[in-house]
Amino acid sequence: MNVRKVIAIARHEYTVNIRRPGFIIFTLLVPVMGLLVMALILLSGSALADYLETLFVFSRQPIAVVDASGYFRPILPEFADEFVLYPNQESARAAVDTGQARAAFFIPADYLQKGRVWVYSSGSGLSVAALGDSERVQAFFIAHLVRAYVPPEVLTRLTQGAVRFVPVVEQARGTGPAAFAFTFVVPFIFASLLIVSVFMSSGYLLYGVAEEKENRLVELILSSVSAQEWFLGKVLGLAAVGLTQIAVWVLSGLALSGGSVVLLALAIPALPLSRWLLALVYYLLGYLLYAALYAGLGALGTNARESQQVAGVISFLAAVPFMFTGVLFSNPNSAILRALSHFPLTAPGMMLLRLPLVEVPRVDIIVSLVNLGITLPLAIWLGAKLFRTGILMYGKRPSLPEIWRALRSA
Repeated sequence: MNVRKVIAIARHEYTVNIRRPGFIIFTLLVPVMGLLVMALILLSGSALADYLETLFVFSRQPIAVVDASGYFRPILPEFADEFVLYPNQESARAAVDTGQARAAFFIPADYLQKGRVWVYSSGSGLSVAALGDSERVQAFFIAHLVRAYVPPEVLTRLTQGAVRFVPVVEQARGTGPAAFAFTFVVPFIFASLLIVSVFMSSGYLLYGVAEEKENRLVELILSSVSAQEWFLGKVLGLAAVGLTQIAVWVLSGLALSGGSVVLLALAIPALPLSRWLLALVYYLLGYLLYAALYAGLGALGTNARESQQVAGVISFLAAVPFMFTGVLFSNPNSAILRALSHFPLTAPGMMLLRLPLVEVPRVDIIVSLVNLGITLPLAIWLGAKLFRTGILMYGKRPSLPEIWRALRSA
């Protein structure tokens, strides 16, 4: 195999694809959208903040309360600013209509038996439902019902929340929301970058192969280079295209955030260096594995759409780890996640998700790396054979017997 020819093919694939209008538009779309969002925030200023407040935050007016049960008179001092007693329903309705109250609670005499409270509001049914889910409203009812039977300190704890869980994140060596957010976001960033880069570069690869087949350039190319050299050159060149796109997105994100992402990473103690190195290894192994399979399977189609359908199973397997996020955050070392970590086609994404969250058993790391180390050369060999079989076939896909004969002739 001539390494110079492989490098020349990779350089050609890279320069051709980064000049494609689709690549340029899609690559610049993310930073442009970020700029538009920032411009909108800067131009709108307080007007936008006020609008968002009207959408997501309750107004500051109190809630009118008409109590026929006797359990909510007088209103406890800690709720006096948020709830106001009214003598009858007419006055409470008038307060809502004139904007003096945002809603009115009509508490009937049989409230203790049935638990029903009638709500009058000038807003929609969604605003009434939001009131029912409000922790402060729930605390108001609980506090007034139990105030005669519960000590003041217990009452305070009930109204402020019975428990507040503070996550202790071992890997980030910190506690609290910041550390938890760090370990929540980091795995998804790594795995998402792998999936996005695989999908983007594979699309260019499939399009390029189909285009060369349709233009009948294959015979001319194969007269100068072997199918294996052409295959490896395409894989390496398009891998560089995908990584360039990811690099542009990451750098633009850092620039638009004013370096806040970097400051966050410095403020929170980082993961051990060994975890970062492992993440990089899994990323590169996964990328090369998917690229090799995409190139081989993509060459079996007669056009870009058919090639995408043939290679669709690889796309599905690459996205499988994201289907288990519920299990991931409840038990990162569960049996199903460990099994997916051992399977070569799901191992890169799953290990990228697990590494920042938990102390992954060493046997999982060893088994997954060994399996990837064995599978990657096989995938390159298989991809090259499929590539050579499919690239010279026009108008039809090779049949299974033809593919099997090509593999046996290796």
